[in-house]
Amino acid sequence: MRNRFLRKLKLIPTVTNMKQQGLVLQLNTTPDVFCIHKLPTPPIYDVHHNLAQLEIENDHKHVEEEEEEEAKVGCKETELAEEKLLVAHNNLSQTNKMMACKNEYPSLADFKEMCPPGGSHSIILYTTSLRGIRKTFQDCNTIRFLLRSFKIVYHERDVSLHMEYREELWKILGGKVIPPRLFIKGRYIGGADEVVGLHEMGWLGKFLEGTPTHSSDCPCIGCANMRFAICSNCCGSCKVFAGNGDNNDELFVRCSECNENGLVKCPLCC
Repeated sequence: MRNRFLRKLKLIPTVTNMKQQGLVLQLNTTPDVFCIHKLPTPPIYDVHHNLAQLEIENDHKHVEEEEEEEAKVGCKETELAEEKLLVAHNNLSQTNKMMACKNEYPSLADFKEMCPPGGSHSIILYTTSLRGIRKTFQDCNTIRFLLRSFKIVYHERDVSLHMEYREELWKILGGKVIPPRLFIKGRYIGGADEVVGLHEMGWLGKFLEGTPTHSSDCPCIGCANMRFAICSNCCGSCKVFAGNGDNNDELFVRCSECNENGLVKCPLCC
């Protein structure tokens, strides 16, 4: 019984709880009759509520103003970029039209004469097959692809497979340079950027006119277009046995037929 009575007492609303909820208990003049009236909202609460709403509205206004300014700036930058592109396109088109009307294209005589050995009437490309530097390897593949697309005969000299080619290139250009380097009929054309630029302008094909062409895309059966093969004398070891007089002592000597990598030039395509 006592526990039930305590539970019922807890369920009866007290004056403190009713005040917290904005309600007040007022006794009526009539005995045993009471009524509940809702108190008005405190003025302090109204002031804080209004201030919070003003701050929220001001924040929204600032955000909207910043977004509008950013949109205006973005539109201006886009317009300036479009104007620059349009001007560059117009200048390029005018230049191409003028060159086409005058038929003034650069010739091989405009390039510096630097003739590699045996390259006065041929096309020589210095490349590398090493993949240590990715950009250099990709540039070599790009120039090689361009020359193959014209189906012309060219001589590729890999500086990574033959040290003489590297020294030869450094001697021609007067310093330690990085392939690819293209020479056409004794004239130095340049590296990957220069050759690709000439191809995009349509001038590389004019420089290659009159050069021997080939119609077969099949690789060489002797070297698979690597231009080198393994030395058959030393089997790529760069060493051979040699006798030493009457004592029949066998010694290792340097192979005289291959290079430092144990390779010889392909007898079929070089």
